[in-house]
Amino acid sequence: MKYFFELLTRNFVIGIVPFAMLIACSDYEGMIDDEYDEWIAEQNSSANQSSSSANVLTPDTPKSSASIPASSAQVTLSSSSVTPTTTSSSSLGSTPGSSAGEKPEVSKLNLGYCYATVNGVNEVTSIQKGASVIWAVKLNPDNTSGVTATDFVNGSFSWDFGTAGMPATSTGRTSSAITYATSGTAGASVTASFKGGLVSETITCAPLQVNGDPITGCTCATEASSVDYTSNPDVTWTVTGCTSQSMLVSYLWDGIDGSGASYTKTFTAATAGYAPILKVANEDNTVVDVTCPAVKVNEGPEYIIADGQSKVELPAAGKYNVVIGYACLSETFYCNGNDGPVGGSVNGTPMASSWYTTAPLTAADCSGSATVVVEVDGPATCGAQ
Repeated sequence: MKYFFELLTRNFVIGIVPFAMLIACSDYEGMIDDEYDEWIAEQNSSANQSSSSANVLTPDTPKSSASIPASSAQVTLSSSSVTPTTTSSSSLGSTPGSSAGEKPEVSKLNLGYCYATVNGVNEVTSIQKGASVIWAVKLNPDNTSGVTATDFVNGSFSWDFGTAGMPATSTGRTSSAITYATSGTAGASVTASFKGGLVSETITCAPLQVNGDPITGCTCATEASSVDYTSNPDVTWTVTGCTSQSMLVSYLWDGIDGSGASYTKTFTAATAGYAPILKVANEDNTVVDVTCPAVKVNEGPEYIIADGQSKVELPAAGKYNVVIGYACLSETFYCNGNDGPVGGSVNGTPMASSWYTTAPLTAADCSGSATVVVEVDGPATCGAQ
């Protein structure tokens, strides 16, 4: 009988311990995501109070990697050191790969972007050597990291301006005034941390162009305001009058260097207006934008109705670009057949075949500088009222 009870007790203990472990593991595996996230927050809070070097858990931490007490059975799963997910940029303060004047770079976590301000003007892209700016960071409300406006207000921000700015570092959502004594392209970045450091990233700001000796007097011009690319596909722009104490070193036309003070573009399709982007630079790292006039590119010759008394001669059947160069009050386009009845269309609106035929115009057509496409099936004399 004695051995019987000893055997029974031993088997009971051997059976109940695995059973308790099984129940504990089942409780752990059964934790739903929300409960798991709450447990992580509690553990991090306790860890922060007990030790500054405690491991930090995030909602992305696998359940199999977290030390979770399994009810009263005291089952402990293996744990590993887990750190918050962060994304860092390239070396701080160095000149970014993009050029000054580009839009700010959106962070990889989509937290937001940073930019320079001068006297309340945001997203300034260039200043003169010796001037100061204040850098600011803006939260993207649609970020995917769960950072709210409240988190943004309570976040921490550490700025780095490399060797270009003075001072080289700053803190806060907006920096202190940063002065640039040397010309060139200046980089900046800000490390933003939220939720007690659980969300953190270094954001690279839009580059700032710091100009040296000024470039003044530049004028860009072209010979024609409109061209027919079917007979004259090449359009040339020329810049003149640029002066500077430092030698001019480059003319950048539409992002292409080495074209000198003139630039020619070949057109293969009609466009309402095209103007090249011109940047002129000198050896003191100054870069200025020069505005060039736009050219309208047509498919075929252009005819102009200057006023209510003028008319255009359309020599044969075909499609024509007609400029209505005045405010036509009646908003009506008309044509007289030269050799007989004529029909066609104006901007797709039909004109019936007749010795005298008309089509309605819109207010935009009669604004004073609009181009309409007129199609006729024979020679005609046309105007607008």
